[in-house]
Amino acid sequence: MTFSITSAAANLYKDITLEATEALRLFVKYAGSGDSGGFSLGVTPAVPDEDDYVQEVDGLRFFVRNEEKWLVENMKLDYDESTDYFSCHLPGLA
Repeated sequence: MTFSITSAAANLYKDITLEATEALRLFVKYAGSGDSGGFSLGVTPAVPDEDDYVQEVDGLRFFVRNEEKWLVENMKLDYDESTDYFSCHLPGLA
């Protein structure tokens, strides 16, 4: 299981207040309806379970539940500060 979050992208989440046991949960989110709907990436504070996959980036812990690993496998999150462009590459949705 691998995913990549650059330091610049992780920095965007540093203002989220987390309790000592919390991390940022990456999860499958469904938005829209009918033909215009689809899956996307959600992020929320939560406490990881023992069997969740946890990855630390610049002091921030990100995690994903086992049943949602398919979404973030080989995911790449990046942020270009010079253009203010956030990119999220999700091969699991291809």
